[in-house]
Amino acid sequence: MTIKLVKNFGDRGGWWVVAQVGLFGLILLALRRNADPVVALQIVGWTAIALALLLGGSGMWMIRRRITAMPAPLDGAVLMDGGPYGLVRHPIYGGVILGFVGLTTKGGNVYALGLSLLLIPFFYAKSRHEERLLEAQFPEYDEYRLRVTRRVLPWLL
Repeated sequence: MTIKLVKNFGDRGGWWVVAQVGLFGLILLALRRNADPVVALQIVGWTAIALALLLGGSGMWMIRRRITAMPAPLDGAVLMDGGPYGLVRHPIYGGVILGFVGLTTKGGNVYALGLSLLLIPFFYAKSRHEERLLEAQFPEYDEYRLRVTRRVLPWLL
């Protein structure tokens, strides 16, 4: 049985990446106007950033040779199920969410924080698209999804 892998921009999920970069840009533009946050917000923000680096960074490290911004897995990709992939199915997305929430929280910018929270439904939808592609490439993906029930953030989402 051969699996036909998608090759063009749209089929690989390129428009998800375009939307993702646009959302990142809006958040960064909003961050230009930070407030003078209280110390507690700075602590929460830095903690979220540290967790983001741990979750997202370890996820990136595990797939470093086959990482892509596109939802479609690259040719020769293998299904990861250990490390951060044993906690959540998409740890890099979770790391990005935590990183932006931490950055905007520590800056005390409510507008940027609101935009950062939009990353949750965005990455949830992007991961749903990605999981359809992963199911087509990896027959064992359904079993993995039953075992690892959280999609982007451990114990939450």
